Amino acid sequence: MICVGERCDAQGLARKKLCEIETALARRFDRALANGDIKISTRDCLRLCTTAPVIRLEPSGDVYAGMETDELLIEIDKILAGERS
Repeated sequence: MICVGERCDAQGLARKKLCEIETALARRFDRALANGDIKISTRDCLRLCTTAPVIRLEPSGDVYAGMETDELLIEIDKILAGERS
């Protein structure tokens, strides 16, 4: 879940990150996306303003801010493999 609220999407940063993530997930996790194991959604505000944009992984509820897409993919890979950091 990616916050696209006013603060996180200042200057279009959250929507740019959303596009980056969608592209990266489609390349790396195409099967998980097709199976519904990974879903991408947006929310107007997660009320977790820190370093924009804020990303929350479910069902764990882990929140990341200012994370590079490659780092996020590593975290998603761990979750899909049943590992926790």
